[in-house]
Amino acid sequence: MSYRVVLIDFDGTLADTRRSVVACMRRTLAERGFDMPDGEKIQEVIAAGLSLDQAVAVLVPQLTPDEISRCVETYRDNYPAIDAEHTQLFEGARETLAALEEAGMAVVILSNKGVRAIEATLARFETEVSAVIAAEPGAPMKPDPAVFHERVAPLFGVRPAGDYLMVGDTRADLAFANAVGIAACFARYGYGEASDCLGLSPDHVINTLGELAAIVCGPPAVTEEV
Repeated sequence: MSYRVVLIDFDGTLADTRRSVVACMRRTLAERGFDMPDGEKIQEVIAAGLSLDQAVAVLVPQLTPDEISRCVETYRDNYPAIDAEHTQLFEGARETLAALEEAGMAVVILSNKGVRAIEATLARFETEVSAVIAAEPGAPMKPDPAVFHERVAPLFGVRPAGDYLMVGDTRADLAFANAVGIAACFARYGYGEASDCLGLSPDHVINTLGELAAIVCGPPAVTEEV
């Protein structure tokens, strides 16, 4: 493949954050005086790849915008300690990122998660990428195509759409790729509903993160014995 820029989602694609997200949301809602919804509703929210304020609004639909904002603040205050206890990178994450870098790829984390949480996790695992584009006040988020035009493309100048690959585990990731006309890779091991995501006709499907390098960089060269 001729991809030069790999856009990779964070939650459920690069990092296994499910336990952290559920634990932090449970604590946040308890502190704000609300009950945690049942597991099926939580799974739906995680699988959808929603932003934090959207997730809170779905889980507790009676909240006003101000109450949602306060829940978001509480969640972000609680998250660092919970993240440090529960979050892990998926197996093969470091090796995959190293292989992409060695092949000359730019690797950009493109996530609806808060930027501080992502940067803290990357620092904890001593992992570096070319850039992090994440949730910030007033900025567009996936699947809005404005994310690409306003936040991604300016980093790389004029490039053909074929240079880009979006790797993600939810409908938000794949719908974003379709909206801007770039290739998509569905991380089937992640949190999204497989039938829903496959219905968006991704160009590639990976069952483990370690499979990504072969798609982007090609198979390893075969060395013949002398």
